[in-house]
Amino acid sequence: SGLNLWFGTLVPTLLPFIILSSFLIHSNLVRILAALVHPILGRIYDLSPEGSYALFTGFLCGYPVGAKVLGDLKRNHRIHPEEARYLLGFVNNVSPSFVLTFLVTEQLKSPGRVLPCLVMLYGLPLFYGLLTKKEYIHRKKRVQFTGIKNASTVQISFELLDACIYDAVNTLLKLGGYLILFSILAEILSQLPFLTPAFASIGTGILEITNGIPKIIHCFPETTSFRILMPLTAFGGCSALAQTFSVLKGSDLPLGYYLRSKLIITALTAAAVWWF
Repeated sequence: SGLNLWFGTLVPTLLPFIILSSFLIHSNLVRILAALVHPILGRIYDLSPEGSYALFTGFLCGYPVGAKVLGDLKRNHRIHPEEARYLLGFVNNVSPSFVLTFLVTEQLKSPGRVLPCLVMLYGLPLFYGLLTKKEYIHRKKRVQFTGIKNASTVQISFELLDACIYDAVNTLLKLGGYLILFSILAEILSQLPFLTPAFASIGTGILEITNGIPKIIHCFPETTSFRILMPLTAFGGCSALAQTFSVLKGSDLPLGYYLRSKLIITALTAAAVWWF
């Protein structure tokens, strides 16, 4: 199950983007693409063009792309350390295509819940970003950052493309390993004789959200399933958490801060879901 999910979903959707994103960052072309979203996102959240790019891609492409982009920017000194830390708290989310097609249309079979899902899964993280903006601006002023000297020089070569492909394939292999591991753990959990199907389904969702969604919908009524699935989807599952920690390796970004922020957003989602 984990292997099929990796090969059928992660590889075709993430591999091309990770190669392209890495190439844009290392070649210094990222500012050209960021110019499309920076006038709005930069003004609202006080971000650099690179930060605006990370925010946009994190919401558009799903786990763990937001964290991967931030890790690449931070490791290559393309973004202020405090800006990367601030964004890490709310840019790494489930992809809209996953929510609209798999969750709402295929599993919940409730198109009328599209708007509440979008508001909770994307509106609340954006709101959290506004809540933590003041602290970020204060911390940013206390830390000097000059970037690197060739940050504005465009560098394009086949050697760079080759390195980006290697990095993307290596990243996808690690993500696949985590996905398979947590899929196995979820299946073991569902076979434990002392757990009821309801508890086993929720545990599966906590471990790996894609495998957990159909099990939860099978065990609970529609309204109850919706109220359980919204905070679990906001959290992303332990598999997404492990994938995020993996792509942040070597960036010195605070993993504890990411986990705390994700739990706060999950709690906000759990509170908000009772209003819909």
